[in-house]
Amino acid sequence: MLRPFLAARRGLVRRPQAALDGKSSVIRCAGTSATTSPHAHAQINMYNARQWVEKIAPSLQTFLALEKHLLVPHKFTVPYGDPAWPEKTWGYPLGLYCKNLRSLRHQGKNLPFFAIEDLEAINFPWDMRQHKFDVFVLPGLKRYFEINEHCDIPTMFVVPVGDEAWPKILWGFKLGQTVTGMRYGDSYRVQRERAADELEEIGYTAQAWKTRQWEMRIFPALETFEREFGHCNVTFKFVVPKSKKWPKEAWGIRLGAIVANMRCRNNYVDLAERDKDKLEAIGFVWSPDEHRWTYVIIPALETYHALYGTGWISVGFVVPDEEPWPEACRGLRLGNIFMKIRHTGAYSTFVERDREHLDAIGFDFNVEFFTTVAMNAAHKY
Repeated sequence: MLRPFLAARRGLVRRPQAALDGKSSVIRCAGTSATTSPHAHAQINMYNARQWVEKIAPSLQTFLALEKHLLVPHKFTVPYGDPAWPEKTWGYPLGLYCKNLRSLRHQGKNLPFFAIEDLEAINFPWDMRQHKFDVFVLPGLKRYFEINEHCDIPTMFVVPVGDEAWPKILWGFKLGQTVTGMRYGDSYRVQRERAADELEEIGYTAQAWKTRQWEMRIFPALETFEREFGHCNVTFKFVVPKSKKWPKEAWGIRLGAIVANMRCRNNYVDLAERDKDKLEAIGFVWSPDEHRWTYVIIPALETYHALYGTGWISVGFVVPDEEPWPEACRGLRLGNIFMKIRHTGAYSTFVERDREHLDAIGFDFNVEFFTTVAMNAAHKY
């Protein structure tokens, strides 16, 4: 049989051993080995028992001993000349072999029978995503919670290398970037569903995170915006400044983009509904166009007609910065807006909605200029 022939695999297949040095990093094995031979890579034969015993099994054992996991990157090749690795394994494309091995399993094909026992002994990960979640993501979230008592992890957070407060296997892991992908890209959805109870214990749920963001950052920023500017019509490009006038937790957030997504994509719709009275109290603007029409354009039209007694505005007219014009209207290119309403249908929804009021103040955007002049003259005399 094969095993006796290979002398019980020559003792090369061992149980996981201690790391060969005291350091370990997720980053170290993130790509192709830094030291490579000028010669061609070894060819992969999935069913070669001798290659398994002499190259593959020792490579897996060494990788596990060094990195404390078996998430071998697809491009990883055993480095040449590294004494930490058995010499016969140098140059072997271990990452590609692992990828092909998983492909066999996923396609329902036979695995090399002589390797099955050894793969079970080292707990070879068949599902890379699940294994990464189990080894890095979930332990990282739990440890962050233990240290900080919350899971509001900044996007740029990386587990500090050399920090004994963290397991060495997590050093260098981009936990913040991973969590951001989970929040906005729905990554690890299946894994999160399986670990729902554990995530609930540390307060990491999509709803819990969203609620904290709303209550600690977004709504306080909206309240401050209203106090600073006298309104709550947040423009898209607005970013909360790093100023003592603003809540420190909100510094740097793109409040304008958040508000735009609330308006257009119904982000935070449940919390906005819950706090609708508070939003109304600060005058939060859901529709900038409606707000501009109601509180800027209509008052300007009313004032124009009261002053000039006509429903026609020349294209070059700009509201002057003086009484009796409302402050919100001053500087408004009212003539340009008037022509856009007539010729492009701008604000058509609001024009139709407020047609009776517009008629009452003498504005008909469909009537011709000379007709308007005649009507105003008749009304005057």
